[in-house]
Amino acid sequence: MLGGAQTIYPRRARMKNLVQDFTTHPLVPGSALASIIGNPESRQNLPLDEPALLTFNKMSVVEIVGHFQNLGALTGEQAGKVLGVDNEYITAFKTLSLKITEVAQVTGCDRTSVERLARSLFSAKLLSEHLEVVTPPQTSYEKTAQGTVDLLEALFNSFRKIVGGAWSVFFPVSDFSLITDASAQFWMACLYSNDPQDMAAGFVGLFRGEHQDRLEALNRGHTKEKKIRLHDAITEYLDNSKEKITKLHEAVAPDVREGLDRAFARIAEVLLKLELPPLIVFFYEFLVKEVCEAFCSMDNRVSAKESRFVEYLLDQIAKISDGYQSPTSGSVRRAGGESFEQVLAELDDLIGLAAVKEKVKQTAHFARLQQMRIAQGLKPIATSYHSVYTGNPGTGKTTVARLMGRIYRSLGVLKKGHLVECDRSALVAEYMGQTAVKTNVVVNSALDGILFIDEAYSLAKDYEDYGQEAIETMLKRMEDERDRLIVIVAGYTEPMERFIDSNPGLHSRFSRFIEFPDYDPQELCRIFAQMCRKNGLTLTPALKERILHHFTWLHQQRGENFGNARLVRNCFEAAINAQATRLSRTEKVNAQALTTLQEEDLDSPAEKSLEAHRKARKPYTVRCPHCGEVYSWTPDLQIIEAQCNKCKKIYNCEFGVIPDAN
Repeated sequence: MLGGAQTIYPRRARMKNLVQDFTTHPLVPGSALASIIGNPESRQNLPLDEPALLTFNKMSVVEIVGHFQNLGALTGEQAGKVLGVDNEYITAFKTLSLKITEVAQVTGCDRTSVERLARSLFSAKLLSEHLEVVTPPQTSYEKTAQGTVDLLEALFNSFRKIVGGAWSVFFPVSDFSLITDASAQFWMACLYSNDPQDMAAGFVGLFRGEHQDRLEALNRGHTKEKKIRLHDAITEYLDNSKEKITKLHEAVAPDVREGLDRAFARIAEVLLKLELPPLIVFFYEFLVKEVCEAFCSMDNRVSAKESRFVEYLLDQIAKISDGYQSPTSGSVRRAGGESFEQVLAELDDLIGLAAVKEKVKQTAHFARLQQMRIAQGLKPIATSYHSVYTGNPGTGKTTVARLMGRIYRSLGVLKKGHLVECDRSALVAEYMGQTAVKTNVVVNSALDGILFIDEAYSLAKDYEDYGQEAIETMLKRMEDERDRLIVIVAGYTEPMERFIDSNPGLHSRFSRFIEFPDYDPQELCRIFAQMCRKNGLTLTPALKERILHHFTWLHQQRGENFGNARLVRNCFEAAINAQATRLSRTEKVNAQALTTLQEEDLDSPAEKSLEAHRKARKPYTVRCPHCGEVYSWTPDLQIIEAQCNKCKKIYNCEFGVIPDAN
């Protein structure tokens, strides 16, 4: 190394180094303990960065527990349990450590390998005990089609499968010896016992100096004698050893066939459901590596086959570990790296909807404060996120609902944040008794996300039908699944107001209302231009002018069912079809022709008003929305945004205004 320079490791490599630091704690580094304390919301709102994790590695368990108690992330009862179980495991491990040299000598195992295996197994077991104490009950179970799954149990079972499977690979039945038997007893004693003192005692078992000569009979092909003789513990052990090992191989064989890397993938999957940070999957990766390498060198010999197996397995596990993404890693973000701020930025990029954006941000910031209260151990304010979106079709209700799901997901309010869209037909059945079933199926698909019911007012008809049954079923599920389900109902303004007022249950549960106004002509023009840009198309100045008159005229003539963005989509599709027809009459078509829309590609009812405006040579204007300053505008202007000379703020100037348009 030149001039005392330091080696700079990638962040993941440095994180992996953290979980291998046992200088302060012999079994579970402080960074690992700190990473599992709290609930998903607190870990999202108060993420632990690398310097903090490094500091935790230097702190005692008492100091770590005290730190999180002060933050309100640990109760006094939890703190006592963490300290108690930690002390029990450390005491038992220290007791075992004093006997490892003797155990290794008696069994013929490599001493360092025995110590590595013991530490790894005790570490895994202690981490499992800590998780039992600090994991919130509502997070530790998962409902599946097969029943309720205990995620903490599934996590430990997956680790146990890897250990048992790795042992069977390194110690096949055909190579039976005292080392084979001893290594089996080591991991079985640790992973099938719930008391640390029993783990230590079982690990040592009969492997004491006074029994060494008799135990070595296993290396000489011991067979059970049929004649009557005096049986003691050693004799029983020797007689049953081969059969025990054979049955153990049979028990773990399915796990080996399935693939030990699949078991580790299950570990990563469970950790993701528990919403734990990547540091914990790195710790499990390290423990598996220690176990495999300990087994591999237990007999002081490493064959080429064993070396190849270890290299392959650890490489597969490293890929799973490095690919792990958690919503609690880094800043407030969802799986895949999307943060709260990123979703709000996408909201801001939507065209128009200024009042809608303001209300969405109010709700989002309130939800964020709620999560911060929870992270600080404070009681959240009683509220409901169920919402009513009103307005004409095509005003962005579904788009905003999707963004709300992602906002709630980024904050930890919802685990998935997905959007399930439905209408009356998805909820209401034709026959008695079937509506509740249909509604429950839809609700189940929306759990941990948002259920978006379009034209929800159609559920409450004047005459008696099964729509009311769907409403009652939905209201019950909203109450039963209040922490896992957010419902947004949408539709025209007046029918939705009557719908909410038609049922006291609806009125009490839906307290957030957002009105989605129609887009103005300039916003409709911008949506059209945006569709073109996304599809690699440009507009000629003449077509830009035609579009301005087209949407201004349509906006003036709009009725109750004005289509807004849906209308723009129809116009866009008509224009590209017209372009295709036009170009089909041309022999040679170059790239510019393929990517340019002409004025003739848009058939418009505003033809007469456009021609009249051109003949009169009337000007167009554009207004700064911040200060009201007015500027002239021409269709050949090639910029989308400009800076106002008066207030110095940025405003959109892609399309102007027809001065005499009402």
